[in-house]
Amino acid sequence: MDVALINEGTYPYVRGGVSTWCDKLVRGLPDHRFHLVSLVASGNERPSWELPANVASLRPVALWGPAPRMHRSRSQFRVDRAARAVVSGSVHGNTKTFEAGLKELALLAIEIDLPAALRACDLVSDLLDLWTDDGGTGLTVRDAITAVCLLERSLLPIAVDLATRPTLCHAVSNGLPTMVALGEKWRHGTPLVMSEHGVYLRERYLAFWDLGYSQAVRRIVLGFLRQLTQVGYRNADFVVPVAQFNARWARNLGADEGSIIPIYNGVEPASYPVVTTEPDVPTISWVGRVDPLKDLEMLINAYSIVRRELPTAVLRLFGPTPAGNEDYEARCLSLADRLGVRDGVRLEGPVPSSRIAAEAGHLVALSSISEGMPYTVIEAMMCGRATVSTDVGGTADAVAEAGIIVAPRDPEAFAKACLELLTDHELRRRIGADARVRALETFTLERSIESYRMLYSSAAPVPELLLSGEAS
Repeated sequence: MDVALINEGTYPYVRGGVSTWCDKLVRGLPDHRFHLVSLVASGNERPSWELPANVASLRPVALWGPAPRMHRSRSQFRVDRAARAVVSGSVHGNTKTFEAGLKELALLAIEIDLPAALRACDLVSDLLDLWTDDGGTGLTVRDAITAVCLLERSLLPIAVDLATRPTLCHAVSNGLPTMVALGEKWRHGTPLVMSEHGVYLRERYLAFWDLGYSQAVRRIVLGFLRQLTQVGYRNADFVVPVAQFNARWARNLGADEGSIIPIYNGVEPASYPVVTTEPDVPTISWVGRVDPLKDLEMLINAYSIVRRELPTAVLRLFGPTPAGNEDYEARCLSLADRLGVRDGVRLEGPVPSSRIAAEAGHLVALSSISEGMPYTVIEAMMCGRATVSTDVGGTADAVAEAGIIVAPRDPEAFAKACLELLTDHELRRRIGADARVRALETFTLERSIESYRMLYSSAAPVPELLLSGEAS
């Protein structure tokens, strides 16, 4: 079948995390053709993956490229009405109104240049009126312009019409990628499969606290995203969380219980053989992208506590710093300077395999404030390394009793767990061995890929030939 695999800013433009999962899925299903749709920033991004032969097309969708031209459509009244419904649903928390407006915009996209028509709407006046009607205060004209700009850009995916006419759409997360799939479902009846690696809405809530928007702008945009995720859950044929934590969010936001099919992430055991050596000095390894959601500041604080007990200990950080996160990297290094441990914090950069990071440390740390089912922990477990992780997302599901779990944003507890493993060889060895057994039993790539093969077969529409009874 032809599968439209839709993501936001990951595959094939960056490495690690969800991109790794996408690549494994595509390569693991060579009998299907994949059409990649990636929501990107400018459209000038260059792929960093060599794509497998069964990728039939790649379509980047620029959210922050040149602004669409403004043009009033012959159907402008319908566009104005639908766009106002979307804004009204966002401000008032009315999912029915929001969904009706979004669906109307999706259908209009067949007939007109929707981005151009959206720019011709007077959404700033609409937003100011709706805000006042709701009894809100504190929304300035400047805030309204900012919010409308963000909403217009966020609505661009609903106008994407896939000429490939896929058998099904697989959105790699809720939110903006799901909007592309919703458009295909409403226009052409294409089934929608939605993966949930992290919890999209929760991560947007966390991310917006670090952005410089006013409270009113945050409320409006987060209201839009909340309604969008609810509509996505309600319309998905299958919601595929990687952990029970994600499944709970999906249920609470409207997913039908019968549509929720958890599938764990998987790795290839042969690619992560057991690590049999350890470094000469006490070493904590971390691997991932340098990003506020990974809470490296907490990890550095915990490391400074470890150093009081083990002055020779080092912290090795493996992974890339994505464009736009350079200030966060500098902030982390500045913190290490202030704590007097900069000499032991080693920024190693990207590595071809997380096994290198596992081999470099006595243990592997995960310090995030939000995760789905973290690959880095599963890969470390497959290598037979003990892990210390924060209790976020599906991490506790992954680790069970084969690792140490502590509360997020608690450097003292994190440091205590690291010290326990760094100073107790027998405990470290036993936990590592248990982790390997659990990974082999639960998190193999073969198991994960076969689950998706079966899910695709269930989601795909029955061919007309079978419906007519002409097939034997």
